Formats: sequence, C-alpha cells, structure tokens
Amino acid sequence: MLLEKYKTEIDEILSRYPGRRSALLPLLNLAQREEGYVSEAAMKEVAGILRLTPPQVYEVVTFYTMLSLKPIGKFHIQVCKSLMCALVGSDTLLDWLQARLGIKPGQTTPDRLFTLSTVECLASCGTGPMMQVNDEYYERLTEEKVDRILADLKRNGTSPLKSGPFMWPVPNRDDAMPTYEKILLKNMEKPGYTGSLADYERAGGYQALRKVLGKIPPAEVTEMVKKSGLRGRGGAGFPTGVKWGFLPKDYRGPTYLCCNADESEPGTFKDRQLIERDPHQMLEGMAIACYAIGAETAYIYIRGEFALGAEIVERALAEARAAGYVGRNILGTGVNIEMWMHRGAGAYICGEETALLESLEGKRGLPRVKPPFPATHGLYNKPTVVNNVETLANLPHIINKGPEWFASIGSLPKSTGTRIFCVSGHVQRPGNYEVPMGITFRELIFEHAGGMRSDKKLKAIIPGGASAAFFTDQHLDVKLDFESVAQAGSMLGSGGVTVMEEGTSMVWAALRLMEFFYHESCGKCTPCREGTSWLVQTMRRIVAKRGRMEDLQTLTELCQNIGGRTVCAFGDAAIAPILSTLQHWRDEYEELIRTAESSGTSQREPALIQLTH
Repeated sequence: MLLEKYKTEIDEILSRYPGRRSALLPLLNLAQREEGYVSEAAMKEVAGILRLTPPQVYEVVTFYTMLSLKPIGKFHIQVCKSLMCALVGSDTLLDWLQARLGIKPGQTTPDRLFTLSTVECLASCGTGPMMQVNDEYYERLTEEKVDRILADLKRNGTSPLKSGPFMWPVPNRDDAMPTYEKILLKNMEKPGYTGSLADYERAGGYQALRKVLGKIPPAEVTEMVKKSGLRGRGGAGFPTGVKWGFLPKDYRGPTYLCCNADESEPGTFKDRQLIERDPHQMLEGMAIACYAIGAETAYIYIRGEFALGAEIVERALAEARAAGYVGRNILGTGVNIEMWMHRGAGAYICGEETALLESLEGKRGLPRVKPPFPATHGLYNKPTVVNNVETLANLPHIINKGPEWFASIGSLPKSTGTRIFCVSGHVQRPGNYEVPMGITFRELIFEHAGGMRSDKKLKAIIPGGASAAFFTDQHLDVKLDFESVAQAGSMLGSGGVTVMEEGTSMVWAALRLMEFFYHESCGKCTPCREGTSWLVQTMRRIVAKRGRMEDLQTLTELCQNIGGRTVCAFGDAAIAPILSTLQHWRDEYEELIRTAESSGTSQREPALIQLTH
C-alpha cells in the first residue's frame, strides 16, 4: 500500500497545494514508480487519499501518455519518431532495435526485460536520433552505441552512455562563428560551471533579487519589465510586463505564478538546457516575478519526461530554500515566496497555459474557454501569471543591467533582447544558439550552425517549432524577429528552427508533423479531434502512392474546417505544415498522386484507416 510505505512523502506532497486534487499526478507518478504501472488497486487507493472517485482518477490516468495501465518490461525503451529525429535517422534506429530485440513497438520481450515504444518529441531535437530508457536519455545514437547500451542495461541496469545535463553544441572557443554577448547561456559556458548555488552566486546570482526586495516597489518592477520590451519566449510573444499588468488591482486574495517548463514543441530544446545547466537563473527570475505580481506561491510545471531536470531543480530549490531565497521572510524582508515543482505525465497540450492550469489542479489537461483569462481566473480560479522558462530567466539580468540595456539589444523597437534559437535537422552543428533578435536565418544556419551537413542545398526551414508554417530557401534573409517572420507568412513561435536539405520529401515531412498533432490532440474540440484524424489518413494514402487528385481539395477543406474553430491555438498549429507545404511544394503532392493514378493504385474512395494514439 502506497500510504503505508510513503506516508511521509505523500503528506509532503499534499502540503504543497491548497486543493487536495492537485496531488493527483504526483501520486500517480509515485504509484507508477512503485509498480511499473498504475494498477487498479493503486487508483482506488489514490482516490481514497484525495477523496475522489475511482472514475475521476481513471480519466486522468488515461489522458497522460506516460501513465500505463498494464505492466511493462524492466526497461522501457522509447524511441522519438518526430520529424526532427526522423531527419537524422530515427527510423533506422527503430529498425535496428526491433531486429536486436525481436519485438515491434508496443511489445515486450519474452524475458520481460525490454518494452519497445515509439513516442513523439522528447526535446532532444538537436541530438537525435535518441531514445529514452525509463527516466534516462540516450542521444546521438549509432547502431554500435545501441548495442552497447542494451548490453549495459542487461548487465548493470544503466549505461555510462546516458546523457548528463544538456548543453549542445559544446562550446568551442576556436569556432569562427560570429560572437555576441550572451545573457542566458553566459554562465554555463564558463569552464567548470556546475549550476550550483555557490557557482551562481559567484557569477552574481541573486543580486537582482536582493536589489528589488523591499527596495523597489512591485509596480515599479513591472514597469521595468515593460520598458525592457521583453516578450514571452514560449511561443505567442506577448509582452511580459503588459501580461503582468492584467492582474486585478488592489486584489487581496491569493495570486499565483506558474513557470511553464513543459517544453514539448517539436524542434525546441532550449528550456531543457536552461533547467539542467543553470536552474537558479530560472528560480531567481521566478522570485522576482512573484514579488512584482504579489504571488506567495509558485509552481514549476515541468514535463514528465524531464526526470534529470526535475532532479536538478529539486536540488536547486533545496539550496535556495536553505539560503533564504525561497520560503518565508526571504532575506529578512518579510516577503514570502514558496516554490514547488510539479511533474507532468506526457501531454503536449499542457504547454497551453489553461491546459497547464487544469493539469495542475489534478484534471485532464483540457484547454479552457477564454475569456475569462488566467490573469483574473487562473489556478484555483485565482489571478495567475503563466510565464515560460526562458522568459523568467531574463528577469535577473533586466533588473541588474536595467531595462534600457535590454531594450537596446535586438531588432528594435518590438523584438528586444537576445533569444535562444534551437537549430536541428540537416546542419553541421545542431544545437542552441543565443543571438540578438533580428539576425537573419542565413546567419543562424550558415555561420552559427555551420551550414548544411552535406553538399545538398537547403530546401526548407521551419522557423518556429512544429506549429509554424514552412519557409523555403527564398526566406533565408528574413530577420529572426516577431514582426519580420510574421510578415513573411509564418511565426517565430518557440524558436525551434529546423533545416531540411534537397531530396527531403515535403509531403512526408508534413505527414510526420501531422501525426504528431493527431497524437497530441486533447480531443476536446470536434474539428481538431476528427479533422486531424482525417488529415493523417489522407496524407498517409498520398505518401503511400494511393492518393487521388481530389485529395488535395479534401486536405484544403479539412484545414479550413479546423483553423479558427478550436478552443485553443492547437488547431491552427496543426494545419500549418499542410497548408504551407501545399503552397510551396504542391508539385510534390501532385507527383505522388500521378504515380498512383498511372500505376492503378489510386483509391477511388477514402480508406478508413484504424488510427491509434
């Protein structure tokens, strides 16, 4: 029984939340850790602890992909199949594992040692192909590495080839690439920097918090953030200080801050690096934000797959609490700010701020209808601010050096500061690059990321994560700022830049992203739930050379019936790959269909394909 074995841990978990139901995911994660899956007995026990019904627990278990209702092998091997990993060989990796283990995805070896699964993006887009084994990442895999890992797992239960704290590419001072003043990556690129509290303080950490607490009025801190021009780095790019200003004035009840660390957008892996390499930078930013908005409680919603990141953040929180930077009466100022980490369990939709709040409350992560907005009716129906990791990490630097300094960097006047761009795909040096807003795609790709990995020309760019419309080689001189990318017909989004070379099938690329969106649809809105299914079915037939010309009109009409008709922006994101590839590479769709028609394999009626998540 969980309560008998983990009573102290369970009591501590319950103490973090004003509502008991919020402890549901932490307790389910605990149950799965204990048994390897969530048993019926565990669900009943958790329901009793939280005063819920078993169906209320069951509906949550079945929503999150990391929670299993049946036993799995001792080692759960999960291979990322999203487009970014597929571009660098994840399909070959999967074939190799199937041959070595003698099983297919969804199966377990007869000795119960290995279960093989395919999963969507794991925020390792610059270091693919990769796999996750239980809670450990293995990246930049080759067939030789895979064989060694399997042998190590059998022998030792782990492998020295597992990933440590993430940083890619590894800094190389001999690179001839352009150099700019770093803000967020500066500390971690210092030789020997560990991200500990001692290291962070030696680098000037927590001086900004000392500077504002009890010395600068909260409203003035908000004004400083407004003057800096800092915009949200999670995707929407909304001005951060303006967002804080939407909180009700003279409100005397609880206010909450939620740090969105649920980094799940294919092509994006910057927050993972910030979390694992310099966690106190994020924590200090959170403390400053809490002070500015009057929040005494903050939650870090970290994606469930980030087990190492969660461990690092928990350690950093303990250090900050012991040093008086987190907790009651911070630094003797009378200010109270408590922070807690909350692990998700595998649901891309929880990156949407209202879905994140629903998940934090112990429910299925379904987006809320807006208005009302989180600023007035957020967590527990109280005023709430949700900010991304990279956004919050900028705050100490804005306080220390002044808003004018930050506002002088980048593409003025509306895209200020630096931004971490995640480069993946067919480039020589994939990885995270912090550069001023406003440099061009050409500079980012060819000077920082080393250009194309082969002698093939660049064919396509995804400029802002999977949700952004594709660009062509004709867009290389577009500036990397919010306005320029939008004017060119896409969006800067999460900052995930994926590069594809000549020879890449754009229909196949769009299908891979479409499969991601189908898999991750929460199912709340009919246009999205049903539309993504039909889009995947139609695209699969075209790629399999069984399509027909009418399919192109079907794709367009399906997209029209999804766009703008969903509660959140997920529907608009899902159709971006199809609409943009139809715009720029329609001939590739037509060629596949003509091949089908000439060979007689074209299906005159749409085939009903049984799709599974």
